[in-house]
Amino acid sequence: MSIDSNTVKDQHETIGIGQPGAAGERTRHPDAQWFGNAGLGLFLHWGISAVRGEGDLSWSMMAPAPGSKRNVLERFGTQGVGRIFTPADYWAQADGFHPDRYDPNRWLAAAKQAGFKYAVLTTRHHDGYALWPSAYGEFGTRTHLGGLDLVQPYVDACRAQGLKVGLYYSPPDWYFHRRHMSFRSGGKARFPELPDLGVRHEPVTLPQLDAAAQHAWDERFNAYVRGQVEELLTRYGQIDVLWFDGPPPAITVERIRELQPGIVINPRAHGWGDFLTPEGAFPKERPTGWWEECHVWNEGGWGYRSHELYKPTGWVTAELARVRAWGGNLLLNVAPDAHGELPAVVYQRMGELAAWMTHSRESVVGTNPGPWPEQCNVPVTCHPEARYLHVSWVWDGTIELRGIPQPRSVRLLRTGEAWPYRFDNGVLRAEIPPAELSLLGEVLKVER
Repeated sequence: MSIDSNTVKDQHETIGIGQPGAAGERTRHPDAQWFGNAGLGLFLHWGISAVRGEGDLSWSMMAPAPGSKRNVLERFGTQGVGRIFTPADYWAQADGFHPDRYDPNRWLAAAKQAGFKYAVLTTRHHDGYALWPSAYGEFGTRTHLGGLDLVQPYVDACRAQGLKVGLYYSPPDWYFHRRHMSFRSGGKARFPELPDLGVRHEPVTLPQLDAAAQHAWDERFNAYVRGQVEELLTRYGQIDVLWFDGPPPAITVERIRELQPGIVINPRAHGWGDFLTPEGAFPKERPTGWWEECHVWNEGGWGYRSHELYKPTGWVTAELARVRAWGGNLLLNVAPDAHGELPAVVYQRMGELAAWMTHSRESVVGTNPGPWPEQCNVPVTCHPEARYLHVSWVWDGTIELRGIPQPRSVRLLRTGEAWPYRFDNGVLRAEIPPAELSLLGEVLKVER
């Protein structure tokens, strides 16, 4: 299962993300070196869209183009896609956002048990609503929740549970630009024959600024973004990950590292960073350097939906195995509701993942990439004394690992029992009958 690649492409174009590389030397600071082998991170998309739980965070205010797949699905009320709001109606949800049952320590305690090593919270998404009482801007908890800080309890909970602290921040801000941008997906760039749309999805003519006025506007916006980022980097102690989601790069990497020397930065604002960020699908080619696949555990979008449907835990273990086999991290998204609670299904899934970790943690934590698919038809991770063959919950066939010496033993990690295999001319073959295959997947440990 993957997010629609065309949707990801369209969204990235809308907020100005190109094809960022990892140009330049990644950070060598000793406090940052944990990231390369972290394995599993928890993404937390939270904001005012959770009040109604009918549309995605921020993106549900963008009107689809006539005739687009999304527009057709919206007309028929397909829940997996979600409602489209006018921006005015979307932002009005801020009046109903009252997280009276917010307990991030509960979230992160469950995540810790399930094997997560770090977390990343959306401190401000494209809708412009800041989850802390920022002195910059005019939309957030300072204006709507009496100055309540929702970031501090999250940071404290990360530290209490021993998870690295990550903060997501979106430089694009549609509330700030609400009278200077179109709320039609693609806008004039893709649909020059269609009018731009305003905050009530009415046809509008956007203001045309001369060079001096545009420069002054850009300077004002950059100062606002820079001010908010510096607040996030100076209020909460050590921050381990800064996860941008689009330009402008209003604050330099040098300034970020001056404030947080051991931080890890993604490439979505500056065009380069410490790690790559493929989204919603496993990469087609093995990335080089540090990388992280961000993906939704909850189907239908990144934000909370009142009809939440979460992928089975067997999907998570299979995707984690693929990512670890290529040396990456999996950043898996969950979404709290407007009260600040995660759906019960999240704790159920995390409990299932924790149970799998009790016997198979060694196959994904602290491992090295393996020779997949070059030498094996299932994902492989490695320790110096063993190879781990990851058999997904839907596997049906013979497992083959080629080009190895006679193994000392083969065991099924879930039970610890010796597992039958055949070995001939450097090729190991084994089967796990479907009737004996756990719904969470299996791991064969091949000792060298």
